[in-house]
Amino acid sequence: SEISGMRAGEMKYRLQLLKPTATTNDYGEEATTYEPIRTVWAERKKQSGNRSEEVGEHFPDYRAEFNVRDAHPVKENWRVQQLGGYLYTVVAIIPNIDRGMNTLVCERVNE
Repeated sequence: SEISGMRAGEMKYRLQLLKPTATTNDYGEEATTYEPIRTVWAERKKQSGNRSEEVGEHFPDYRAEFNVRDAHPVKENWRVQQLGGYLYTVVAIIPNIDRGMNTLVCERVNE
């Protein structure tokens, strides 16, 4: 039984999906915490490391795109943690209906 368009080798990255939750501390200040939802297999589409310049400062701008199955719950402004790798914020989600996938457009979190 062949699954069209899917090869096992492509889905080789593990991503933890982190859902943002607004919390209020004892002083009434709002903060966002990220709650791990599940860990999923993902396919890495591309990575770019452009150097951007703002106010004369150089800092690397890292974007990445991952394909995940569209059955997984993930929305914009969620975070994804690549296991053994970087933490990203999901800035856009592009549906790929033909393949039953969503492309997560991510920017690396500077921590």
